[in-house]
Amino acid sequence: MGRTLTYEHVETALAEFSYPIVRDDVAAELADVTVTFEEGTEANLGALVSETDSDAFDAVADLHEELDDVVTADVEQ
Repeated sequence: MGRTLTYEHVETALAEFSYPIVRDDVAAELADVTVTFEEGTEANLGALVSETDSDAFDAVADLHEELDDVVTADVEQ
């Protein structure tokens, strides 16, 4: 069974991993996580991670920054 969290708590979920880590591994691990945004929309966190540009991340902050970029781009469309 998957879990749901708000976008403001995504960094906590990302901190559960050991870094460096490969994007595909993070995406697979988060495939059962639904993230809810302030406006009430939802998205699959694993799918959002798979849309990031880097193939690997050295730290939580690196992944979170790219995830912010993906989310911002999705909102602007």
